[in-house]
Amino acid sequence: MKSLFRFVSIFAFLALLLFSPGVSRTPAQSRLSDKDIEQRIKNVDEDTKKFHKSFDAALSKSTLRKTSQEKDAKNLGESLETQTKALYDHFKQTKKADPYLQNALDTATQIEKVFQATQLDPGTVALWSKIKSQLSDLAKAFNIPGY
Repeated sequence: MKSLFRFVSIFAFLALLLFSPGVSRTPAQSRLSDKDIEQRIKNVDEDTKKFHKSFDAALSKSTLRKTSQEKDAKNLGESLETQTKALYDHFKQTKKADPYLQNALDTATQIEKVFQATQLDPGTVALWSKIKSQLSDLAKAFNIPGY
C-alpha cells in the first residue's frame, strides 16, 4: 500500500510539473557549440579550395570559355575561396562570423547564377551542392535569413 501511494504521489507530481503553465514542454533548442561551428567553417573552407580548382577547369571547358564571363566567374570562385578562409580565420579568433559569412553568402549567390546559366560537369555541380548546403547550415546557425 505504501509503495502504491508513493507511485501515485510521484506520478501526480510529474503530471503537475509537466502540465503547469510556466513550464516549457518543447525540448531545448539545440545550438551548435563554437567548436562545432568552427569545424563546419573549416570544412566549407577546405571544400571551397577543391571547388575553386574544379570550377575553374569546368569553366575553361564550358560555353563561357574565352569570354569576359569566364573571367568574371573565375574571379567569383577565387573570391569565395578567399572569403571562406577569412571567415575561418576570423571565427577562430573571435567566435564571430560577421561580416565574413555574409560576404561568402553574397558571392555564393552570384556563383549560383553562373550554375543556372551554364551547364558544368557533374563533379563540379556536386561540389557546389555540398558547399551550398554547408553555407546554408552556417547561415541558419547565425540566424541569417534568405539563404
